[in-house]
Amino acid sequence: KKVSMGEEQDILGEAEIVAAFNSGGWVLLQNCHLDIDFMSKMEEILNPKGVEVNPEFRVFITCEPHNDFPLGLLQMAVKVTNEPPKGLKAGMMRTFTTIINPDFLEKVEPPEQWRACVYGVCFLHSIVYERRKFGALGFCVPYEFNNSDLEASLNYIDKHLTNCATLGIKPEWKAIKYMTCEVQYGGRITDNLDREMFNTYGELWLHDGLFGTQYKFVPMIPDGHYEVPNTSEHSKFLSEIDQMPDRDSPNAFGLHNNADLTFRLKESLEMINTLIDTQPKDASATGGKTPEATVRDQLDKQLLPDLPPKWNAGEINDKIKAMKGPKGLSDVGFKVPLNVFLAQEIERFQKILIKVEETMKSIILAVDGTIIMTPDIVSAINSIYDLRVPKDWCYDPTGAEISWLTPTLGLWIEGLKNRYRQLNNWYTSGRPPSFWLTGFFNPQGFLTGMKQEQTRMKKGAWSLDEVIYKNEVRPELLINTEDGSIDRALSPPAEGVYIHGLYLEGATLSKKGKGKLEDPRPKELYSRFPVLNVAAQSLTAGDGMGGGVRPRNEDSNKAKYNCPIYKYPARTDRYMIHRLDLSCDAQGQSSNQLKTMTPAINWKLKGVALLCSKD
Repeated sequence: KKVSMGEEQDILGEAEIVAAFNSGGWVLLQNCHLDIDFMSKMEEILNPKGVEVNPEFRVFITCEPHNDFPLGLLQMAVKVTNEPPKGLKAGMMRTFTTIINPDFLEKVEPPEQWRACVYGVCFLHSIVYERRKFGALGFCVPYEFNNSDLEASLNYIDKHLTNCATLGIKPEWKAIKYMTCEVQYGGRITDNLDREMFNTYGELWLHDGLFGTQYKFVPMIPDGHYEVPNTSEHSKFLSEIDQMPDRDSPNAFGLHNNADLTFRLKESLEMINTLIDTQPKDASATGGKTPEATVRDQLDKQLLPDLPPKWNAGEINDKIKAMKGPKGLSDVGFKVPLNVFLAQEIERFQKILIKVEETMKSIILAVDGTIIMTPDIVSAINSIYDLRVPKDWCYDPTGAEISWLTPTLGLWIEGLKNRYRQLNNWYTSGRPPSFWLTGFFNPQGFLTGMKQEQTRMKKGAWSLDEVIYKNEVRPELLINTEDGSIDRALSPPAEGVYIHGLYLEGATLSKKGKGKLEDPRPKELYSRFPVLNVAAQSLTAGDGMGGGVRPRNEDSNKAKYNCPIYKYPARTDRYMIHRLDLSCDAQGQSSNQLKTMTPAINWKLKGVALLCSKD
């Protein structure tokens, strides 16, 4: 009997199981991740009291990975997983033994072009699937690309090449790239930077060069057999694939060798987090403290006394009303955009500080027996005992993010102190010469406020709609602190603001000249980024571009990489703050990729980005 789980299907599923107890039948429960509540009852259902179960009875469960799946049910079950092969070699071999057969390689005219396209798209499919293992360095979101995407792409290319052969015209690569990268695979992509990444692979490999003799996808690995086989026989395609290395180098994906270390660290952290989740939290048999008592003592003696003091809510408005703006702006108080920004940041920080203090005091009182131990307090105790951040400190009841995200409690508390210091210094001593962007709840709002101030300083000469950001890297100004403090004498810039505390991932800046991108040193995952001057400029003020037409920097300057700035290492659209052009030289180019491997593509494939935080 088969039961597809879903709404109100638990009644039917339980009835089939009870009936099979007597008949010795087999029951298949499908998609059980849709009814986790029913799964939590399965242990009791499968161990009925006073009921004789036929020894032939069996129950099968299919389920996607789910964090809330009951561990007891997992432990009593025989587990079978169906996972795709790992590695480019295994992925290509599976594709050419399940989808691509000898007849498939000969079905389209001209067959030599068709075979090259088939192999190229299959290699692209394996690359983008395996790239996910590098985490955010690979793709911002780990998309579930599958064989249906590959088959749909090959089906379109089949029809396209057939029409081109009938009409006697050359293949239209622009259409092939669009249908493959934007439609078939791109239909799954939700992040704009991921879409750029996929299109980058399309630009690199889907072109007329694919029809050349043994076109090499990764020329910098000459012995990797990453090339289009010069054969028409299916068996020789398999032989060529079999010669691929068993362990893929990050260079095959366009990444730096350091990406392998990123992958290994990601795997290790996942395993450690799983061990923490499953470890017992009871007092030891030797008479040690309970988790509740341990957390209570830690809060009472260390964390609670170490919290920074709260601001006087009644004085905040009066203080900010008297604050001046930057030089050249006559407005004061709340008429100055960045003063408004400061007030909003202090208000949000004050709420977090109050929330943290209330939670700590409630835990102490609950452990002492003064108040009731609520589920929220129990959850907070478990988190603090595991050195994790309580969920209520990071998210509100709706799930919206209200503070900053860090993997450990120690880093979060340290961030609390550092953020307080920056805001308090700004509040009490005036604007700092440089701002620690990591310390703001709303860094995008900070940059917008700066742009508004500069627009107002032009006294009507600029229109805010026609103002864009202007960025200048200052390689000679490097602040070597982890906590956001300024360790050198620094004067504010003539225009805009200075930003410090950024980290460059996937590359480093050369120390010579104006600081161009270059490959990082081995095992150096992050490099400290110098001070960045972000200002504003108008597109209509004497630039001859009237009408606010924005320049296409990516087309006009191939020696620039449009680098994103993210709030966290988790790279998603919601955490992207800003983008700036960084000077770069192409590295790793080769003879058959000179026309396609531009500097921008080279650094895009390496996943280069600026981060406000490494953790």
